[in-house]
Amino acid sequence: MERTMPYLRQKAYALISEALEEIVPLPSRKIRLEHKIHFVDVGASKGIQPKWLRQKDNIIPVLFEPNPEEARRLRDQLSAFEKSFVIETGLADRNGPQQLHIGEHYGCTSILEANSAFLSDYQIAASYHVKDTVEIECARYDGLVGAGKAPVPDVIKIDVEGYESHVLEGFGSLLHNVVGIETEVFFYPVYKRQALFHDLIAQLEPFGLRFKRIEEVPAFDGDLVCANAYFMKDRVAYAKLSMEGRAKYDLAAHVFQITERPLARC
Repeated sequence: MERTMPYLRQKAYALISEALEEIVPLPSRKIRLEHKIHFVDVGASKGIQPKWLRQKDNIIPVLFEPNPEEARRLRDQLSAFEKSFVIETGLADRNGPQQLHIGEHYGCTSILEANSAFLSDYQIAASYHVKDTVEIECARYDGLVGAGKAPVPDVIKIDVEGYESHVLEGFGSLLHNVVGIETEVFFYPVYKRQALFHDLIAQLEPFGLRFKRIEEVPAFDGDLVCANAYFMKDRVAYAKLSMEGRAKYDLAAHVFQITERPLARC
């Protein structure tokens, strides 16, 4: 217990920030989209973020939670939405079962194995200790869309502890349709064989998605090891968006606190 307390103290900053977001919301902009955003939340065990809950009239949530009990809880939370999806599977770059490593702290749970050699330098290391493994069924997102089980995505949020690149790979060419992504990123290998921040930048570049903003996740004794990163369409991709696409971009930029719109070239 003593070894996990520093982690809990360090994470308090993130929790306080989220609480403040509810108390002091983003500047009010009364936006009502004609066509709602398909908001895909991968790693949704905590439920939809407050900043997106405030957009319930503008989004259709698509949440992924392989645990049936947690999925039922999420469906209860989504009862206020006119339409929503809770899909009881994991997302990956291939279809089929995967082993999920349950960390001592549930927030340190991943399909990938923790890199104990790297983590040994940090007080948080004990939280990554694997206390159990379970098998979960995974699918590619583009396959779910092709089967009519999920909608074409507009905005994506990913929190899968090092498995981000695999999840993104599973969207395939659908990423061309995506106007914005919020994803956890890592600058150092917390997990074995994981993609790092620069890898995700290269992976998203062909889809016109550029890095815009970052928020530190303060859990590594003052070192900047991981963060939440925001990607949105670049100037060229923005210029190709329809009016509907630009409206969705503008709302996502507002939620992501990205104030500068790309200058569209004629």
